[in-house]
Amino acid sequence: MQKYAFIRKYNSLLLFFILTTSVLVVAKDVLVPMAWAFYFALVLYPLANRMERWRFNRVFSSLTVALVLFILVLLLIAFFSSELIGFSKDVSFTSERLQQMFKTYSQWLQQVSGLQVDQIEQYWKTGMEKLGGWFFKELGVLGSSLSAITLMFVYLFFFLYYRGLFTQFIAANYSGAQLERVREISLRSSQIASSYLRGTLVLTLLMALLSLIVFWIFGVRHALFLALFVAVLNIIPYIGNLIAFVVVFLLTYITKDSWGIALGVLACLYVANVLQENIGRPLIVGTEMDINGFFVFVSVVVGGAVWGISGMVLFIPLVAVIKIALQANEHWKPAAIFFGSGAPPPATKAEIETPAEK
Repeated sequence: MQKYAFIRKYNSLLLFFILTTSVLVVAKDVLVPMAWAFYFALVLYPLANRMERWRFNRVFSSLTVALVLFILVLLLIAFFSSELIGFSKDVSFTSERLQQMFKTYSQWLQQVSGLQVDQIEQYWKTGMEKLGGWFFKELGVLGSSLSAITLMFVYLFFFLYYRGLFTQFIAANYSGAQLERVREISLRSSQIASSYLRGTLVLTLLMALLSLIVFWIFGVRHALFLALFVAVLNIIPYIGNLIAFVVVFLLTYITKDSWGIALGVLACLYVANVLQENIGRPLIVGTEMDINGFFVFVSVVVGGAVWGISGMVLFIPLVAVIKIALQANEHWKPAAIFFGSGAPPPATKAEIETPAEK
């Protein structure tokens, strides 16, 4: 019976994960704005508390904080859109350079791939048509994105206004040592999520500034737009940097027609990213996000599969919260070791030796 109880326990756990994932995927349009609003509420509730200490009521403080952030986001979208329009005016020049590059390297591609020039040209046109179709598809969902942003700030107002209900719920359901432990878990989780988002925002601005300086030094066209592009993709660990560096490298070579300048830009961006990750991130974000690279990568992949780009960003602090919950539970505490970023100890001689050698 104990064997079957074990199987039932883990079947129930597997069913829970399947149902949870299904709900996350099906209700994505509702849950993604709600998740962003929840994270922003964790970051901004100290500001709302300060306004209430200045004798403003909760409705006014919550509404003011939500509206100010909403206006800032709209201004950022308008600024980025204007830069995108300026960049799109140069598409004809970029297209001509791509055609020249194709003619220059078509013979080399024919030798490497074994395909005829006509086949390579057909693959090239098909790829460009798919890329253009994807671009216009993304522009087509702009309206739904704006409605999601509006919905997010409505959620933000309610989270700020009713933020005291969570504390009342904990106090009503727990007591004594258990109450203190739940409060500690909640406090640490909120601190990690808020510090991660604040740190990510600061690091994004820092990466945008460093990238802008690099592009200005090398005279890259549309330096401001590309700097914002690199900084935004830098939010996504591993995958974002790879995409940004490849795109910037190709655009730099296309516009400057120089492998030296393109490689120089790539090298400087890499150095800037190394400085940010090894010096800026520990100082700004801190060591609370002590998660090894494997679980960070898995959270990015799973988050992208479930919620797209939003999931790539939001699932990382969620993994840190899961680690805290495991550490607070005596039964599951050993499992939290797998989430840590500390290097494993070197193997001892006894572990390396085979039974025959012993």
